Amino acid sequence: MLLSIGYGELRYLNGWYAHADHINTLAADKRAKAEKAIQPVEQKAAQANDEGRIIYRTITRDVVKYVQDPNRTVCDFDDESVRLRQRAIDAANSISGFDAAPVHGK
Repeated sequence: MLLSIGYGELRYLNGWYAHADHINTLAADKRAKAEKAIQPVEQKAAQANDEGRIIYRTITRDVVKYVQDPNRTVCDFDDESVRLRQRAIDAANSISGFDAAPVHGK
């Protein structure tokens, strides 16, 4: 009698472990599919982030000249400054992967 109870319990545990392995395999497959589906989106976002970072550094270097100027309250910008501002607006509007509304230029 003890032998048959032990054998039944062994069969039950083997079935339970087989089921757990099956569920873990399904979860791993689902996770792999999700990672594969999101990978292009992450690459696109990383590329857009890198493009935005480079533009940000360029703009920061040129803005510092005007902030350090004692006459910074006088907003009389030369043609190069206006061109730089418009280029920054165009670059910000062309970055893909973000849901922000476009910036309006003058």
